[in-house]
Amino acid sequence: MVAAALAIAGCGPAGTPLSSADALTYRQRGFECVKRGIQYPYLPSVRAQAVEAMQRAAPADGMPWIRTALADEHPAVRFAACVAAGTLKDTLAREGVTRCLGDDNRSVRVGALYALHRLGDTRRSGELPDYLLNHSDAAVRRNAALVLGRMGETGAIALLARAMRDADEGVQLQALESMALLGGREARQQLALYASSSAGDKEVFALRALAETRDERFKDTYRYKLSQAAFLETKLAAAIGLGLLGQRDGYNLAMSALEFNSPKTDASDDPPENQVRRVRQLATFALGAIGDAGALPALDRLIQTYDDPSVQLAAGKAMLEIVVKRTGGWRAVATSDAPRR
Repeated sequence: MVAAALAIAGCGPAGTPLSSADALTYRQRGFECVKRGIQYPYLPSVRAQAVEAMQRAAPADGMPWIRTALADEHPAVRFAACVAAGTLKDTLAREGVTRCLGDDNRSVRVGALYALHRLGDTRRSGELPDYLLNHSDAAVRRNAALVLGRMGETGAIALLARAMRDADEGVQLQALESMALLGGREARQQLALYASSSAGDKEVFALRALAETRDERFKDTYRYKLSQAAFLETKLAAAIGLGLLGQRDGYNLAMSALEFNSPKTDASDDPPENQVRRVRQLATFALGAIGDAGALPALDRLIQTYDDPSVQLAAGKAMLEIVVKRTGGWRAVATSDAPRR
């Protein structure tokens, strides 16, 4: 983890104006950045992240690109595409999703079951508990826990609670996050405990998982961690939570962190480039959550000048999120080269 080296200097400019012309320009640049991520040939992790970014930040124009990812060569991308298609209830993706039911990779099958459930076909949804509780591959169990949390059915909480006894900590944490998303009060309190008493990755995980619930009860938790946490990554995770609740407290910190380049050099298991990547990504996530148009030029510069594709993608997603917040909703971007699937 990276020590907190940046001071919090209050909030950014309130309600930075955004003209219609600038909104269109930044929206198009952000969309093109995310689209390039889906097509990025070298790292499947980038393509998978881009699929989720398209689902969250540009669903109206992004669905054709998500459909193409259902046939990606890497299973992580196909899984992400199934989850995105299901989340968006994209009926035009049904054929591709159905093909994924027979995929060689069991996680892809889990994603396809989720997507079909969301599309109204629940005939095989009963297979998901077996994947969660009994599959030999921990990654498959984690992904089953993930999709069960996104189905929106509170009855899954009891099933996910059983997964808390899994030998794999990743399964336990994913089950906890999913229960919290489904409204599990005890799960949310457990995440708050992790956020208060843990350190390092688990602390950041807990804050980000809580942030996704948009639960106003944890606003003070975020404010305390933003001002008192020992690590910059923790502060940025708290800024995300506040931003999703409409609070701008972490704006200046996130703007400064876009240029972070002071990693610890004595962490043998955490290379400096990984630290810089994480901090800059978290900064973009926070700015996207806060939604101030004043961040758009800096995010655009980050895309143009920083050559890490994961950070570029995160900046493009943040640009789209900010434009949506400032214009009151997504208005379709003209993309004449959209794939026809």
